[in-house]
Amino acid sequence: MTPAFWLLRALNLAAALGAARLATRGGAIGFGTPALVFAAAAAAEAAAVFSGRPAAPRARRLLALAFSSAEAALVLWLSFWTPQSAGVFDLAYLVPAALTGVEFGALAGALSGAVPAALSGFILLSGTGPEVAGFFPVVLVRALFFVLIPAAAGLAVPAARAEAAIRARGALARLRAAQVGEYISLVLFQLRDYLITISSVAESIALSAPKDDAKLGERVERLRRSVVELNGKMNRLLGDKSALTSVAPPTQSAVDLAALARDAAAEARAVFAPGGAAVEVLVQGEVPPARTDRRPIELALLAVLQNSLEACAARGSGAVTVQVRREGAAAEIEVSDDGGGIPEATKPLVFEPLAAARAGGVGMGLGLSMSRRFLERLGGTLRLKSKGGCTAALLVIPLDQALPQIRNEESTWAGRRAGA
Repeated sequence: MTPAFWLLRALNLAAALGAARLATRGGAIGFGTPALVFAAAAAAEAAAVFSGRPAAPRARRLLALAFSSAEAALVLWLSFWTPQSAGVFDLAYLVPAALTGVEFGALAGALSGAVPAALSGFILLSGTGPEVAGFFPVVLVRALFFVLIPAAAGLAVPAARAEAAIRARGALARLRAAQVGEYISLVLFQLRDYLITISSVAESIALSAPKDDAKLGERVERLRRSVVELNGKMNRLLGDKSALTSVAPPTQSAVDLAALARDAAAEARAVFAPGGAAVEVLVQGEVPPARTDRRPIELALLAVLQNSLEACAARGSGAVTVQVRREGAAAEIEVSDDGGGIPEATKPLVFEPLAAARAGGVGMGLGLSMSRRFLERLGGTLRLKSKGGCTAALLVIPLDQALPQIRNEESTWAGRRAGA
């Protein structure tokens, strides 16, 4: 049961009631009772949909089946009040049958469509319905109509959902792989750089050790051999990967940042919040294409959108807005949400690897920290601010790719200068 399905059912009942009222215009038939019953049914389903109760998936599926059955029964009951049992009522029967097929599969949809087909055939057979020429061919065609359409809905929608789920898992896997790869490259780069320093120090000690101190010379030689052995192991295991800051070679092209933002917003919503918070993309003024590498920007934007959408989903409400604008020689993509904000105690840790930005975070804690590194490789950066339940992440992208930015806390040279 979803708000979209509830709205479709409510509109279907309203359309059936309106059609019945128009068909009996001028007749001495009151529609107060059917209208009250239909309103009560729509209100009951709305209460179940928007309250989230029952919470158990099985119970909600059974409740959805009960609402579909009740809707078909109400439409059938309404058809007794009018001199017609076809036309708009056929469509009114098909809506709950098709929804049953979507929720429970093709067989359930076909069976739910066969029931109103059989009942309407019974009405025609008993003479309570209108006179129909060629009775049996009409009933047969209507029966096929009622059975095949819900069955087709039951086959098509789950297949589309499965395909969307596969795409979503693929996109999530690519994002996670990029984040983990970037983190590993950072760690390996730091290890390799410090290992080179240790090797240099060991060689210096070996050269400056007194020749007559055998014990010291033995210890220095053991240290030198250990460093050489460790360096060899790293070379055998890693090759030259640890010398890279990314496993993907950079490529430059003219990147339309507005189109990239729209594509990333659509993909992020499909992957991280299907049927959840809406993502609005706003382009302020004219934003020229950026001469840069598209992939790091896309990965960073997806990670930021993931945080925003999951925060809104955890809160049960919220909206996400993406603004694209030019700011001097750079373009800015700002992602803002009202998903509850970031706790004060967590703010200093938002860019720390393996630290979740929000309370109750279930991710790996690499999204923001690695996204900032993605952008810094292009000469840009990522900034974050959170206040009053709202959070805004600002992606800064140079319009012409600049030199990579290296912060002191990630520079081994700066660490050595500081005595670390």
